[in-house]
Amino acid sequence: MSFFNHRFTAATVLAMSTASTAYADVSAQDVWTDWKSYFEGLGYGVSASEAQSGDTLTITDLTIDIPQTEDMGASSMRLDQVAFSENADGTVSVVFPEVMPFAMQVTGEEGEVADVELEVRHTGMVSTVSGVPTEMTNAYTAQTVEVIMTGLTVDGEVQSPDMALVKLAMQGLSGTTKTTIGGKRVYDQSMQAGDVTYDLAFADPEGSGNAKMNGRIDGLNFTGSSAFPLVKIDTGDVSSLLAAGVTGEGTFNYTGGASDISVEENGASAFSATTTSNGGSLDVALGEDGLNYAGDQKNLQVAMMSPDFPVPIEFDMVDARFNLAMPLQKTEEMKDFAFGFAFNDFSMSDMLWGMFDPNAQLPRDPATIVLDLTGKARMLFDFLDPSAATVSGDPNITPAEVEEVNINRLQVKAAGAELTGEGAFRFDNAAPGGALKPIGAADLSLVGGNKLIDSLVAMGLLPEDQAMGARMMLGLLAVPGNAPDTLNSRIETNEQGHILANGQRIQ
Repeated sequence: MSFFNHRFTAATVLAMSTASTAYADVSAQDVWTDWKSYFEGLGYGVSASEAQSGDTLTITDLTIDIPQTEDMGASSMRLDQVAFSENADGTVSVVFPEVMPFAMQVTGEEGEVADVELEVRHTGMVSTVSGVPTEMTNAYTAQTVEVIMTGLTVDGEVQSPDMALVKLAMQGLSGTTKTTIGGKRVYDQSMQAGDVTYDLAFADPEGSGNAKMNGRIDGLNFTGSSAFPLVKIDTGDVSSLLAAGVTGEGTFNYTGGASDISVEENGASAFSATTTSNGGSLDVALGEDGLNYAGDQKNLQVAMMSPDFPVPIEFDMVDARFNLAMPLQKTEEMKDFAFGFAFNDFSMSDMLWGMFDPNAQLPRDPATIVLDLTGKARMLFDFLDPSAATVSGDPNITPAEVEEVNINRLQVKAAGAELTGEGAFRFDNAAPGGALKPIGAADLSLVGGNKLIDSLVAMGLLPEDQAMGARMMLGLLAVPGNAPDTLNSRIETNEQGHILANGQRIQ
């Protein structure tokens, strides 16, 4: 999804080119022209010198200038030379320099300006373009590709190399990028990397502390596609991109990973953490229907230490998931939305349990928390429009109208008790006074609730009078189920604005 971060897209496209299986001839000039069309269509400035010698087109002093946006300053990428060589089989080999400089400017939340100098370096890169001018595919491989920060200037002051480190390295890189020119410019991509490592480090200029983070991602792969109109677009305004018909979707998968984080203050450790996982995925889609975002992580293990906490914080989770889908543009009709998360089989160390349950009075079975919501709503303004920040921050302006919410699944399972539920509500947005009036019902079930209350009282965590109040509330809202220590409740809201629990009006 190249329009999400167009600066790094520029580096990626240059590092991997553009283009497909050889079933017809493509010329060196075709590939170079497609490059220019792509970058100029994004509103970038492209300047270079061209020289044709035999079957090779050599581009020298190539500069790609990316204009300033609301949150980022102007940036540029420079290549001393790129060669496009025509092969006997009708394909074109693209030869990149081993070092490609990239400069960008970032404005911080407090107005500070950082000028960042990066280099994209590679070893053993082979890039071959095939096809026809309207349908080209680039197949590429590289032993290594690295992105390294080589310079940092903050508010005009040059920072020493030991003040900041940024390094990303990919080993065993391969992939294809197919470009199809029709009603739109369409990119279909796939990429694999044997392993990805990263190192980040930052030090306080005044010498009071530093932070370091490093890690790895194993078996990374990506598949995705994006589409751009054949006109010049403003990549700094996502709302305008969507209105122009830009779309994109992509899926990242990885087989495992690990990270190590440490923070020091005044020469002493202030925080440290390590994480490992057995892989996961991330799905992103952006287009006319809005944003879709979902991910999962398997067998996550986390260990943290802080001098402010008396014991190490250690926990693991068999499976963690989240999803978000929402409309982004102002519409008259209602659109689907969704929100959900799941923390399945969450466990923490006995040392943590012992802080509040030293006698093991509570069951220490893995906990699970799940919420799955869907519904319909419409945005009252373009969510990603730069002016939306002012509108959304006004408490007198409602950003969206919600028509219905469905509780597809609710589950909270911990300490020997389990709450489950489902329901559906629709909302009257025309209610007097602008109040959001819900109409619908939810069915809830609680198993083991009374036993949990008894255990909390025995542990001294819940006073007896508060436990009595909780039991009275449960008696008002729920009825006993068929199984022992089971309570069921149906909560309804009607068109008259009444709230009922199991048929009895409580408001």
